[in-house]
Amino acid sequence: MTKSAPFFIPELLSIRGGTPVYGAVDISGAKNAILGLMAASLLTDEPVILHNVPYISDVLEMGHILLELGVDVRYAPQEKILFLHARKIKSNIISEKAVHFRASYYLWGSLLARFVHTREFDSLKVLMPGGCSFGGKRRTDFHEQLIKSVFNAEIIEEPANGRHYLCFKLPKNKVQGHPVYATFKASHGATYHWMLSVAGSSEVKMMYNSSLEPEISNLILMLQQMGLGLSGNERTGLIYDGKNRGLLHGGTFTVIPDRMESATYALLAVGTKGEIQVNNINFENCRPWLCQLCNMFDNGVYYSPDKTQLNLNFRNRQKFDGVVMQMSPFPGMETDLQQIWTPILGQAQSESYIADLIWPGRIAHLEEMKKMGLISEAEQREVKISQDLSDKVLWVKIHPSEYKSAEVSGMDLRGTMGLIIQAAITEGKSKITTPSYALRGYPNLIKNLQNLGVDVTASAKGTKIEALPEYIL
Repeated sequence: MTKSAPFFIPELLSIRGGTPVYGAVDISGAKNAILGLMAASLLTDEPVILHNVPYISDVLEMGHILLELGVDVRYAPQEKILFLHARKIKSNIISEKAVHFRASYYLWGSLLARFVHTREFDSLKVLMPGGCSFGGKRRTDFHEQLIKSVFNAEIIEEPANGRHYLCFKLPKNKVQGHPVYATFKASHGATYHWMLSVAGSSEVKMMYNSSLEPEISNLILMLQQMGLGLSGNERTGLIYDGKNRGLLHGGTFTVIPDRMESATYALLAVGTKGEIQVNNINFENCRPWLCQLCNMFDNGVYYSPDKTQLNLNFRNRQKFDGVVMQMSPFPGMETDLQQIWTPILGQAQSESYIADLIWPGRIAHLEEMKKMGLISEAEQREVKISQDLSDKVLWVKIHPSEYKSAEVSGMDLRGTMGLIIQAAITEGKSKITTPSYALRGYPNLIKNLQNLGVDVTASAKGTKIEALPEYIL
């Protein structure tokens, strides 16, 4: 079986900015959707074919983990097609590759749900996953509680060789967890994980405070077509009918367009005073950031009659006033775009404010952007959620700023992309180390930037991810 070329991740990007971007870019499948859909392939022993799959490192890393578990994985990056066939699972240990990205925890619930029906194994051992830190390690305790809630599984911590392992052991008798699961805050990852997990339950389950993102609907539709009795939707709460008694069906499914990638290229056009045509968007899913753009600028945003193509012309953009943004669950302003908006708001002629209750730890990018001239102030403030509960909110004040070239370091997916946009805005040559974070979520990033006129070069030194076996059409 042939393989494509390895996926190369440079250790350094050099960007000479100050030039307006111009051209067209095709939007790929959603990074925030694909990994959950890949995990769903474990719930069946029939083939699953996914279309519009983004060529990103997370897909390759997840694919290699699935290969080690015994799944037949084949990929055609150019055609954006991924073939998955989990006839039989050969291991109940998720490899150390899982430390590279957070969403590997989707495999916990998928594998345990499968094992309930197949009894291939009665336990699962995992190394705590990695990924973006946002200035501090994100917890996975609510995913562990989710496993307890759905499966009534025993969870044992096993420190070994300086690493932290978890062992999930299914009950010997009938799996009967708690009928209701609710998150403290709406969580994309927890909602995905819950939907995958309940495929192993024969009891009615309900989820309150489910996430609102369009990517959730993408997985709901796939699981419904595979035969899982999910009802409701991401706006009303989710119900599982408890009727599943075995593995689900396979099928062919499509990943929705990436609304975060769409917004990123749109904001690149705003920041550089450029002109971009963005193809293959889902207009409805992009409404929050699109409405914000339209509120900020009287003209410059145009779309095709079928609302799948966006044309942005900011060549004659005038100075604009600062804005106040409140990041909140969909259909509110996207927390994932907070760091992308930051260098744009630094170009405003008055102060801007960002409040983020969802991920108040997203702060490390501000110190790096400061090196390129961003003037900002940030603090975490305590807010009252209810009479008995409180939480923290990130409060950022962004001042009008003059940018200068500098050497900066990437720290997480969107923060690194924010640095790349700031470098493209700024005259002179900037360098960005550890750009690998951005390559986790932006397919063909370097080539796309170059096609849009950004003077960007990648270092010859870097790391490679082995290609997946090739899918021959």
